[in-house]
Amino acid sequence: MVVIDPVNMQNVVTRAPEVARVQRVQEGALSAQGQVFAQELARQAQQVEETVASPPQAQRSELREKRKKEREKGTKTKVPSSWEAEAQTSGSREVSGELGHLIDTTA
Repeated sequence: MVVIDPVNMQNVVTRAPEVARVQRVQEGALSAQGQVFAQELARQAQQVEETVASPPQAQRSELREKRKKEREKGTKTKVPSSWEAEAQTSGSREVSGELGHLIDTTA
């Protein structure tokens, strides 16, 4: 059993508000650090999102939209040559009437 002196008990009682204040400040600092970390994380995620190139499908859909608008206006859009080559190779593939996935067994 622990016995507390009256003098020690008096110190505990008088310092309790100070201890509570210090704890609130520490909790506030942790909360502020968490908010700063979350903001920095969001900023970095936004930066990565802006620097990552859009996938080819998104570019193709943008091109389709652009072509559609230009058809309405009567102008023509230039297609990148890499897309033309890809379209020619994908169009020359033979597709059977079977359902399912095509698996390349030549490799």
